[in-house]
Amino acid sequence: MTDSWRRARLAHRDHQAAAIAASALRLVTQHGAPALSMAAVAREAGVSRQTLYRYYGDVDAVLVGIAELVAAHDEDFERLVAEQPDPGSQLDFVARTITGTGHAEHSARALAALLPPEGRDVLSQHEARVHRLVGNVLRHGIDDGSFRNDLDPEADPPLIVGLLAAADPDQPERALALVQRLVETQTKEPKP
Repeated sequence: MTDSWRRARLAHRDHQAAAIAASALRLVTQHGAPALSMAAVAREAGVSRQTLYRYYGDVDAVLVGIAELVAAHDEDFERLVAEQPDPGSQLDFVARTITGTGHAEHSARALAALLPPEGRDVLSQHEARVHRLVGNVLRHGIDDGSFRNDLDPEADPPLIVGLLAAADPDQPERALALVQRLVETQTKEPKP
């Protein structure tokens, strides 16, 4: 077997595993944890149960796959945040992403309650990475004067992320506006 063939097979396997995990995440998001069974995941993913068992041996393995899927986008997310022109735009991008991707429906805490220890570790590392990212954005905003100087880049990120994750999916703008009011300096002109 050539290296290119082996790489293609591994890429296909990774893609299929991610597609199955995404289907399982939809199931949990829409119907809750009780809806998660191997038969339901196979049905939602459009694969046979035999195919599903090739990728995930049981429901716990599927749950770990969901955690890995959530964490798989961390590097891209960090890169996209860094591409924003200033700390205010970076924080707005983070906030809109968190409120717009359904984090409210499958918050890290709700998902962590379902996960076996391996999955909780993956999700905990993801959560810590997002908190570090928000902390760095806060630090840059404090340094350039666009954010309040009494913010704590170490302690405040979990509070900000928690507020955004708890946003009403029908009214995310309320959470976005609240976060802006919390972080912006009082000397800035309010946004319309």
